[in-house]
Order: sequence, then C-alpha cells, then structure tokens
Amino acid sequence: MIIEAEKVLLQYSFIDPIIEFIRHNENITFKVTDKTDNKNYLLRIHKPISEGFSGLQHTRDGLQSEMFFLREIDQKNILKVQRPVVNEKGELVTEYSSEQFGTSLATLLEWIEGSTLTQDEDNIDQIVYRLGENLANLHKFSRTLMPLELHRPVYDVQKIDETLKELRQGTNNGVLNQEDYDVISSVLFVVKEQLAELDAKDNSWGFIHADFQLGNVVVSEQNPILIDYCLFGYGYYLFDLGSASSMLKSELRKTLLDGYASKSSFSLDEIRYIEGQIFMDIFISYVFFIHDPERNGWIQEHASKICSTLCRDFLEGKEVYYSF
Repeated sequence: MIIEAEKVLLQYSFIDPIIEFIRHNENITFKVTDKTDNKNYLLRIHKPISEGFSGLQHTRDGLQSEMFFLREIDQKNILKVQRPVVNEKGELVTEYSSEQFGTSLATLLEWIEGSTLTQDEDNIDQIVYRLGENLANLHKFSRTLMPLELHRPVYDVQKIDETLKELRQGTNNGVLNQEDYDVISSVLFVVKEQLAELDAKDNSWGFIHADFQLGNVVVSEQNPILIDYCLFGYGYYLFDLGSASSMLKSELRKTLLDGYASKSSFSLDEIRYIEGQIFMDIFISYVFFIHDPERNGWIQEHASKICSTLCRDFLEGKEVYYSF
C-alpha cells in the first residue's frame, strides 16, 4: 500500500516524506509527515474496500464537491476542518495510474492534531455540549450553500427505497432473516411518512456530515472537531443529530441536544423524528457490507436484536431515543 501513496505524492511538493498506512475502509488512508517542517497530512486514495461504499462520493465530481465544501468551511472560519491541499498543478483532486487499481483518484488534507473522542474525557459534558453547538453551526452554514448544486450522495426517500431493495437481496442471500426484513420495512415506512412531514417544515434539509462515529471526532484543545466528510451529502439535519446521538452514551444525549438547541431552532418535540433518522442511518449502514461475505457476518445478529426490541417499541409509538 505504501507504494501507492508514494506514487500519488510525486504530484505534490514533498521531499522524502514519512508515510504510515492507517486503514482501508471507504478509502485507503495514510498519515504523511513532511520532514522539512514536521507537518502532518492525511492522504486518501479513493478505492473502497467493499462494493457497498462505492458511490458518487468517489467520482471526480463528488470529490471536487467535498473539497469545495471543506474549503468553504475553512475560509469562512465556520468550524475547524481538515484543510484541503492542492497538488503541484493546483488541483484539489489528483489522478494517478496504479498497477493494482488502474486509474485512481486521491486527495490530500491537512492533519488535525488531537485525540479521538472516547467519552471518558474528564470534561466530557462540556465537549459533548460543544459538539452539539458545532453541529448546529455546520447546518446553519449548510443553508447558505444550498443554492449551489454539489455532486454528493442524497439521503432521502429514494435512498430508503434503494436500501430496502439491497436488504431484500440480503434476505435472498441468507444475510438477513425475512421476519427481520419485514420489521425493517415497517419501520422505514414510518420513517418515509416522517420525511414527508419534515419536508413541510422550514430549514429541515441541507448538506449533512452523514457519518458520525467516535473515530470521526477529534478533540483538540477541548474542541470536538468533525473529520472524515467522505459520506457528506444532502439530507435531513436530524439525520446528523440522530447519528451523533447514537454514537454517544445515553446519559450524554440530552447534553448534545441542548448544545444543538442553543444554536438552532431545534425542539425536544422532534425526538420522534430523530429516532426515525437513527433507524434510517443504521439500515443504510447494513448496505455498506451486506454484499461482502467477509464483512457482513454481524448484520443478522444485529438486525435480530434491534428488530425484536427497539424497532417494535418504535412501531408501538414508544420513545426509544435513549435506548439505542
């Protein structure tokens, strides 16, 4: 993998950089250290490990849109983000030829120093509250860019229909039980009704991060910074709020909502919608792995567990926000 990184970096102004392989998931990622100033960077080669991760976000247009979004956030000082780096041609997306992958695309971002969020930090309440504030500020900024047409994934009713189609195939392949699929289908039918209600509300839709997990939040000087915008696209702002909530311990979720509400018009009356968005997020995540026999072994057990508990409670109108 290091050889791949070396080929890409020939198109940047590094002299004998230190390259460390990080992981291969939705992208192949490396930490790059410039010996001349000891500055660190994140190199991404956009070749997903699983077919389920492939999509518009890995095309040249999709990557150009992501880099534009990050640069706008940075230049307008909205939030701290991984600043995009241009190659020697002044381009934000680098094309190179790989013997292993063929013609490939790569991007380079400045590294953000800090520690990954663990929820064990001494001042975790303050960090989570600020995370809510930062998310609200991201969504507020998103609204200013909505007149622009960016080439990014869309998390809407059509995405739910596509997800159900893929999950149906999963039942045919034995990855998902038919009974659980039926429950998932019922839950997503309710979620689709919720989306119609959200469409009738002002400022419910825009650009979202779409991939909250602890590894995508870096705490730097007490500030929780969102990284990895690889899946960012068009969606409901409550999708992000649901995704962020479900990665946190239940006792921290109210703090997140309070932080978000301090910078937005959010009301606790919207928790039912957030629950729906959490389910939508979970079932979309199944699709990333459902056709990959080496990585889909966990889906059946996970689906059976939540379908027999959280999904049924949700369908009965019970609150499940603090139970995920």
